[in-house]
Amino acid sequence: MVIPREDNMVRLYVQIASSDDPDWDPRKTATAEEVQQTAKNILKPYWVEWDRVEWYSVYPIGQGIAEKYTLDERVFMGGDACHTHSPKAGQGMNTAFHDALNMAWKIHAVETGFADRSILSTYESERKEIAEALLDFDSRYAALFSKRRPNAGEVKASKAVQADAGEEDEFIKTFKSSCEFTSGYGVAYMPNIFNWDASHPAKSPLFNIPGVRLTPGRAFTPTTVTRLADSNFVELEQEVPTNGSFRIFIFAGNQNKTKKAIADLAANLEKERSFLSVYRRSDIADVSFFERHNPHSKLFTISVIYSATKGEIDMDAVPQVLKDYHHHIYADDIPDIRVPNAKFAAHEKLGLDAEKGGVIVTRPDSHVACTVQLVEGSGTVDALNEYFNSFATKSLGQDSQQSRL
Repeated sequence: MVIPREDNMVRLYVQIASSDDPDWDPRKTATAEEVQQTAKNILKPYWVEWDRVEWYSVYPIGQGIAEKYTLDERVFMGGDACHTHSPKAGQGMNTAFHDALNMAWKIHAVETGFADRSILSTYESERKEIAEALLDFDSRYAALFSKRRPNAGEVKASKAVQADAGEEDEFIKTFKSSCEFTSGYGVAYMPNIFNWDASHPAKSPLFNIPGVRLTPGRAFTPTTVTRLADSNFVELEQEVPTNGSFRIFIFAGNQNKTKKAIADLAANLEKERSFLSVYRRSDIADVSFFERHNPHSKLFTISVIYSATKGEIDMDAVPQVLKDYHHHIYADDIPDIRVPNAKFAAHEKLGLDAEKGGVIVTRPDSHVACTVQLVEGSGTVDALNEYFNSFATKSLGQDSQQSRL
């Protein structure tokens, strides 16, 4: 039987042997045929043939970074326009996407009239630091790739030495130690106007929940909960699309014990100078009941998570302003292998008291902005007003002359 062959386009990266000759330039001397033969040798005893070569180039491994990512916050660069590195770690597109997202939501915040133009400077300060970390990792990783591979005898001797010393191969050790960074979850932005850790001179004592396992500037921890609207199990951090909205996660704890704190929070959200009211949608009277993410403001989405099973939550006791986010009300009743002994895994995995709860704000790119204790009275919303007031174009909070940090 003859099986008809389908045409496939395949891209191969093939390492070309280096040289100590200072005049050696593989871009001038290496041919497509030479690279094809090297690929065949690597793949033996399997084989590969080419009908034709559509594209071919020689890429000397190197790292580079632009001195500036922006010109006066009017022209912005991202991706390969401002950082180059080897293709070994597969981080080019990942990093470029993060550049674009970081840039986009900040421009959106300014263009909608929400944030001061000065916040655009954080694009370069945040993303350039990440690119520098990537280049440092890439230089180490590429060097390991480019080293001469050991022969069989050397491999055997090396394994014996490593077994005696209890050590891993250097290549494997470097790869494992960098997995968090290369996956994107290790990206950590330093404290700034958006990322409020314990070092920030915030006035409210409610910032930074004791024991919380979230770091401002890092990505929100993946968390599974039950959505009450349809009883589906969902990933909480994926519930809000990338639409420029800040996400306010109200971990409401035990409904019976936090009922007054939640009622007070809702009442203060509806006050005239709250962040939610000041930036209310202009078309609020025409917003459909089925609006999933932004029933009040296009700049904020609120989610409420109770430490209870879905059948135990009393929806009649949920204040209307929170009930308007009916697609974003959840039960914390899904077990998590990372906290096997937890009864309310979402709360406990994040370091929140399952009885008291807490409020977590994330930026539109899902990086943690700040954490605030959930308390009775106006304190929780006062703290949120203080956070958003630091970069908003309109004054927020009960004191219309409230100073900005």
